[in-house]
Amino acid sequence: MEKKTPDQITISHDIMRYKKNKWAQVLALLGLVFNCLYFMLLYAENDKYFYKITIGISVILTLIILLATFLSSENVKNYNKTFSYVLLGIAAFQILRIFGYPLYGLKNKILTAGYFGFYPTPEQSGIIFTIFVVYLVASAACLTGAAVIGWVQATRLEAHMKKVESGEVDVMQVIKRMDEKDSSNAVHTVSDAVLDEALKNATAEENAQGEVK
Repeated sequence: MEKKTPDQITISHDIMRYKKNKWAQVLALLGLVFNCLYFMLLYAENDKYFYKITIGISVILTLIILLATFLSSENVKNYNKTFSYVLLGIAAFQILRIFGYPLYGLKNKILTAGYFGFYPTPEQSGIIFTIFVVYLVASAACLTGAAVIGWVQATRLEAHMKKVESGEVDVMQVIKRMDEKDSSNAVHTVSDAVLDEALKNATAEENAQGEVK
């Protein structure tokens, strides 16, 4: 891959002012999807242990996480660095959740929720626990990725805007300089093509004269 010049880097950073941070948003929303898959399976459990006030608290926490994740996805899309930390916090919480209901259910063999036609016995609680872990880890990974990308891109844009505002970088001058360079390269390309054609014609003429002699 060809290394970018300083001017090209400046322009790519300036473009961020008019372009959304889509990758960070997509990863955050994907983390939200895995979270939905997790709680849909969790709340399908029907053991009497789950019919307590704690499950009500869990539902409220889940709703808060869903709203916070969606809000964060919209803000990292707009290069708001603060919400990268929010996403990291949610990612950490997703990992901690593994040691709550999923681990308790595994130890007590009460994870028996039906799943796509599969109805596990208490002895097969490990299968459902594994699915819980996959969903939570996948959610945490996506949220962490969104947080990192969001923070990196927001930091780049922030640094670029400081340079523009201080006058250290003049975007219009950079564009003008790049246009001049492109024009110069185009002239050289045309000149080289003309020279090659002239050399070919001269060679052809010499060959023709040699044949006549």
